[in-house]
Amino acid sequence: MAGTVDRGTSMDHSHLLEKESDARIKFERACQQIALLDQKIRDLEVRYKRAVKFKKNSFRYNLRLRLSVVTGVKMMYHHYASTKAEELTKIRRQINDANVVPSSSASAVFTPRESSSFRSVGDLQRTTSTSAAEPDHHCD
Repeated sequence: MAGTVDRGTSMDHSHLLEKESDARIKFERACQQIALLDQKIRDLEVRYKRAVKFKKNSFRYNLRLRLSVVTGVKMMYHHYASTKAEELTKIRRQINDANVVPSSSASAVFTPRESSSFRSVGDLQRTTSTSAAEPDHHCD
């Protein structure tokens, strides 16, 4: 019966890793889209300022509308990325909770030099896990 529990735990862990991978990919794609939208906004602002400078009123209204729409889409991507970042943090917390090593077995696994450089097993897990690269989950 213990084998069934272990298999279930293993499946849960692999399911969490798969969910983490999916959430990370979606978060990264949202960040890429935000970067593209930022560039689009900068380009539209340049065109709008040029239209103002040369008194091209017929272009100003159209460019102002496009700027408004693209800015709104960017805000929606920010909201989506924020949601995915929260989901990613939650999943990684679940993974770390499942991987917690009791302190008595942690000293048997690490040499004294390795274990003394970390305050706890959690610090070691944070430095070796993939979440160390993205601690705050924000788009660049």
